[in-house]
Amino acid sequence: TVTEGGTANFTVTLSPASAQTVTVNYATATGSAGLADFLASNGTLTFNPGVTTRPISVSTIDDTQVEGTETFTVNLSGAVNATIVDGQGLGTILDNDQAQACNPANLNLSINSTSQDGCPDATVPQAAQVLDSTTKVLAINDLGMHCGDLDTRIASILPPFQVLLAQVIQQAARPVLNPAGVSVHYSAASNPNDPVLNSNLFEGVKGNGDTYKTNFWDFPVPAGTYDPFYPAFNPFNPTQTLTPLAGPPFNVSHDTGLPVPNVEDLYIGPDGQVNSGDEFLSAVLHAMPGIAGPYTVNDPKLAQEHYVDKPFFVNFPFGYVAADVNWYEGAGVPFAAFDDNGRENAYPLVRVEARNGAGLTLSTVDTVLPISGEASCTNCHADPSDVQNSRTSLPTDTLNNAGLPVAVSLDDPDPNLPNRVSVEYAADINVLRLHDLKHGANYVAPAAANDGTAAPAPCDITANGGNGDANCLTNKALVQGTPVVCQVCHYTPALDLAHLGPLTGPAGSIANGRVQLHHQSNSNVMHGHHGSLGGGLFPAIDPPNQAANGTILNQATRLAQLEESCYQCHPGTTVQCLRGAMFNGGMLCSDCHGTMLQVGDDFSRNVSPTNPGAFELTGNFYTDPGQPRVPWANEPGCGSCHTGDVNTNIAGDPGTVVNTVDSNGNTDGVRLRQAYLTGNAKATPIVPTDKRFAEPAVPASFNGFANPGAGNPQLYRVSTGHGGVMCEGCHGATHAEWPNANPNSNDNITANQLQGHTGEIIECSTCHGTAMNGQITLNGPHGMHPVGNDTTVTTGSAAGLRISFVDGGHENIANTANCSGCHGPGGRGTNQGSVLSVAKKDRRLNGRTIAAGTPIGCSICH
Repeated sequence: TVTEGGTANFTVTLSPASAQTVTVNYATATGSAGLADFLASNGTLTFNPGVTTRPISVSTIDDTQVEGTETFTVNLSGAVNATIVDGQGLGTILDNDQAQACNPANLNLSINSTSQDGCPDATVPQAAQVLDSTTKVLAINDLGMHCGDLDTRIASILPPFQVLLAQVIQQAARPVLNPAGVSVHYSAASNPNDPVLNSNLFEGVKGNGDTYKTNFWDFPVPAGTYDPFYPAFNPFNPTQTLTPLAGPPFNVSHDTGLPVPNVEDLYIGPDGQVNSGDEFLSAVLHAMPGIAGPYTVNDPKLAQEHYVDKPFFVNFPFGYVAADVNWYEGAGVPFAAFDDNGRENAYPLVRVEARNGAGLTLSTVDTVLPISGEASCTNCHADPSDVQNSRTSLPTDTLNNAGLPVAVSLDDPDPNLPNRVSVEYAADINVLRLHDLKHGANYVAPAAANDGTAAPAPCDITANGGNGDANCLTNKALVQGTPVVCQVCHYTPALDLAHLGPLTGPAGSIANGRVQLHHQSNSNVMHGHHGSLGGGLFPAIDPPNQAANGTILNQATRLAQLEESCYQCHPGTTVQCLRGAMFNGGMLCSDCHGTMLQVGDDFSRNVSPTNPGAFELTGNFYTDPGQPRVPWANEPGCGSCHTGDVNTNIAGDPGTVVNTVDSNGNTDGVRLRQAYLTGNAKATPIVPTDKRFAEPAVPASFNGFANPGAGNPQLYRVSTGHGGVMCEGCHGATHAEWPNANPNSNDNITANQLQGHTGEIIECSTCHGTAMNGQITLNGPHGMHPVGNDTTVTTGSAAGLRISFVDGGHENIANTANCSGCHGPGGRGTNQGSVLSVAKKDRRLNGRTIAAGTPIGCSICH
């Protein structure tokens, strides 16, 4: 159904598929009683070998006439067997006086149940909460932020893609992790105190009042844009094809996410041995809970994967197996950036529930699956007339000076779309034209031979009125109907879901059309290029200048630099994805990762079309000064700043930047506020000797397999700790470690539901129930003892007995060696505690109230 003035989307189908490239020219004309119902158009559709479908869009005209039938014709040439079909049957064209505006049922709700366009004219039901239980669910997003394009007609940088991790805990003195027969499901949820409800900005609403989500399934998927990220066939069974994705066996249709290979099956297999020969390819599709009835249905969906061990690029020098992760995983859940009412809520909630074998819900927890559309090029590459406070006109001036057209939002052929979508559409065209102008002479394409080679494929962007010839990216998007995905040429581990590494090869091969051996990585070209621009366009963030009282004297300047650099691409000035405990302490992106130029100076820095495959992977990034980083693999960790306890840290060593005072005003001197040593050319993350607060080191081997990255720190997001619990399950997701400074934030809900207050999960009762009351042990996470309020037994032979750690025999283990690591030196009457022993909430201990943020030391009671 299309309202007059909107765009009708159809598909041209080639049958049968051809082993050679087929070009089909098309021209549309209008009919229906001589009235102009559709805009006449013409163009070229290119069917690569094996490709059978290409999308075509036809713009309707609002002629103010009420007609029973509106028709158009399409003339095709170049392929006798090419036909135009409408995949949904005959279309319906509504005249504007017939169209009914959407009337949302509840604007005082922010929920994200579907990624399909539509009208929220009903209230989406939510699964019941089950919080008081002896079963707990730890659930978290893996990264703290995921991004998705607002518009995908021209280019797609990141698909709608989420990763949910979860573990189920049956409470006991020795809790059972993921008990047998339990499954994990997710559905959409909401927060009545969601901060986004204070906003009346509905930027995802169409001209007819419907909510816009994404056009991902209408353009890149049927055009085969994401097919190159999957081998064309099953490498373990070459007779089984995997692509195109817009069809079996992985039919990626509306509200269905991209298929995610199970890397445990792919690299370990049933025998538990890496690369032993029994490995196989399996993959799953995760859907949105509203897929069966957008805006009316919210069916909990099964998290289909249960990983025991998690391989991480095991065939590369930095790789390893993260052993015993033991978590449920829902990867590829296709969240779009706008909620059901059209607000951009970057922090939508899902209700994660544990069910027993009979389907009974044992427990639930709400957690954020973050998604933002703010990761966009519009601030610099849109025409300044389209963007308020545009950063620069340099990119569009360059196009103008070259005699090339500059696209503006008014060029959008679909006037019904939200303005931000149209602005991104135009900016994407400008990006492709600029890329063609600057780099088109050096383009290459995969050679026909499946040997990783490429052939010259230069582009002339001056042809065809600024749309270029067939080799130009602009032509591929605007004329051939094939949106561009940067990572087909510029490798990134983020989209390398099968952990295959950079590849080059023709369509139909393992590489399936990628040309990554001949280009620098996506991180390199983005960070390296933008970081090298002068004029203060993307300024480096100054190092912190912290006074003795803890004040960062230059923090206002640093925050402004953050807004002008990292937040121009990583969301962003509105979303502010860096929002956790590190940000609360004044730390910014550069304090962990270094400058943009340091981030971009990665293992692909010497690769080019004339120097293919020149990747640098011969050393250890953490110990070899000559080995550059691998994005997504070589990252700072907790241990880079939390280098040990009070007795064993490296604070004060040459090059360290030491935190002076914590956010509560307590003297620190233990933790660092920069993850690398000042002056280090690579901003190499510190790897501490003391692992008390660090991620585990990669062991030497896994079931006989020598881990290539042995000795290096594991990534925080694939690490586990106390009792096998995932680190993120207790501390929050990367870049969003609990607590969020806004008490109403969606990020804080998980911890509040699990333990009754914000911050990292510190209450033993969360997993142990009452089993730890009165226990005298230092075997908790990071060597902790049980914490909590005084508890007095009221019945039975132990009535009147106080059973807290404070009043239950802790003096039997109270000595310098056991206590000073967190509580600091000194004994009764002199020990004042340290920043590692602050109360995380108000406590009632030994008859007195201890305020949250107060260091706990002997002198409080003695």
